[in-house]
Order: sequence, then C-alpha cells, then structure tokens
Amino acid sequence: MLFTEKQYFKQIWLWAIILITTPISILPIVNSSEVNLVSLLICLVPTLLIIILFLVMNLKTSINQKSIDIQFFPFIRKPKSFLWDDIQKIELKKYQPLVEYGGWGIRGLGDDKAYNIKGNIGLKLFLKNGKKVMIGTQNPKNLNKVIAEICKSQKIPFHNSLTE
Repeated sequence: MLFTEKQYFKQIWLWAIILITTPISILPIVNSSEVNLVSLLICLVPTLLIIILFLVMNLKTSINQKSIDIQFFPFIRKPKSFLWDDIQKIELKKYQPLVEYGGWGIRGLGDDKAYNIKGNIGLKLFLKNGKKVMIGTQNPKNLNKVIAEICKSQKIPFHNSLTE
C-alpha cells in the first residue's frame, strides 16, 4: 500500500448540533404529564442511532499500483476500486463541498460524485467512461507525492492546483 487515509466525522460544529438537539428532542416527552417508556424510546432510539452512525462512519482511501480504493463505512463496506486503466486524468484541488456537491458524505448527482468527510481539498478523478469522482483528503501533501509518482509511471495526466 502506497497511501492510506482514514477520516472520521470529528467536526466540533457537527457534534455540537447533535449534542444540543438530543436533549431538545427528548424534553417534550420528559416534561409531559404522561411519560411512558414507549414514547421515550420512540424519541431516544433514533437519536442514539444517529449518534452511533456518526461515531462509526468513516472514509478510507487506499492507493496502490493497481487502483485507488475507497470505502465509506457503513454504506460502502467492500472497497470501491478505480483502476488506473480506467482513469483519464487526475486533479488535486480545492473545491466547495456545499456549492459543488451539496455538502459532505456521499454526495453528487449523475456522473459527478463526491466522497468526503470534512474540509475542501480533494482528489478529482476523471474516468474514461465520462464519470467524475471527488475523494476528500486531509493529507494532501502525502497524497500528492504518491499520486504524482503513480500518474507518471501510468502516463496519466495529473495536475495539482494547490501549488498554484
């Protein structure tokens, strides 16, 4: 493995929203004169499931001589591979997740998808079938080094717009 990165949702603003809305969602039930276990569970279980989901959700990117592989656990458990032979060109760039893809996570419509956890730097793959894939990264320096080396050996055009 030449490059591996695993990212989690650790943004303070996200956890603040989750932790503030949890008591707010339970408060009406607790303040009710007829508190019962069923109504409390109906309110509490989905909130706890969301918290657990954000704790375990992660994006793993692996790059080797054969492919670029991504997993977005728990939604993509088996690695999704992008073979070097299927890639037309690659760009390491800054982008606007909210504007271009509608936010973070597994995003995008049609032939332009994004897999990202946080930040605004990503590796954009332009595939030979016309599809585009943006893979977010928190480690652009190491990613650049590995991608530049592999693209050179694979004769795939690579552009790093972060260095401009």
